[in-house]
Amino acid sequence: MNPVNDMQSLLQFKSTDLTQIIYEPKTKSKSLVFGRRLYQFQFNQQWYWLKAQVSDSSPEHAASFGREIELYQLFNQASTQNSITLPFQMIKQSHLSIQQESIDQLLILPNAEPWFVQPASSLSIEQVRQVLWQALDVVERLSLHGWIHADLKQEHFVSWQGQCRLIDFEQALPLEFDQLDALTATPRYMAPELFHGQAKSLHSDIYALGIIFLEWMTSQRLEAKNYQDWAYLHCQRLKLDLPMQYQGFTQLMQHMLMKQKNDRLVDFYRLKSDLVAEFA
Repeated sequence: MNPVNDMQSLLQFKSTDLTQIIYEPKTKSKSLVFGRRLYQFQFNQQWYWLKAQVSDSSPEHAASFGREIELYQLFNQASTQNSITLPFQMIKQSHLSIQQESIDQLLILPNAEPWFVQPASSLSIEQVRQVLWQALDVVERLSLHGWIHADLKQEHFVSWQGQCRLIDFEQALPLEFDQLDALTATPRYMAPELFHGQAKSLHSDIYALGIIFLEWMTSQRLEAKNYQDWAYLHCQRLKLDLPMQYQGFTQLMQHMLMKQKNDRLVDFYRLKSDLVAEFA
């Protein structure tokens, strides 16, 4: 079977299917306020996620979900092998209701394993390099579409048929976007310039990815008590202290985690060259 058709045939739910499914609520409390709903469900012995926006949401929050829908449609032009996203299905119609709530539109995705699910310490150096390479590559392909993710965190990288994919595009921004929007960022992954009021950029995406790599390779999550502590950590205190077996990745990590935005390397060819050269 043609792999593209196979991918598309994976998600072909009918509205009647959706009314007979038992949904398990998985929405975080903060998202409930935004009118966002997240459910997990099983269908034909497969697990799926359903993401929706309730009908009476604020225009701002509805637009955020609409942006994610828009990006899935845009990325759908890529072939299966080069895809950034998981297979997906969108349903938009009136009078759709889930658990007694009126829904305007919804997005269905298959359940996928986290990309960074295996500890780096359980893998060979070459396997670690491949994990880093594919994560870099999918962020690069997103940028080639003209977008930055703007909310990179470890849980937004998932595995599909052995390939790295991205999820959660609600905060995605055009690559050339330089207006300062309301800052919605997770302090753990915030580049130093964001704490100084600058707009998100490809530079801040690269920094966030560097933090993801650092935490994964050290098997330690960064710790801070509050927003000020996070600012101090990222702007002054962050130390690049890789385990002995990963010292070969030091140059790559230095290039990704430079404190000054303009010193940070955002040339994917050079970043990938760092990754290859260190173990050539």
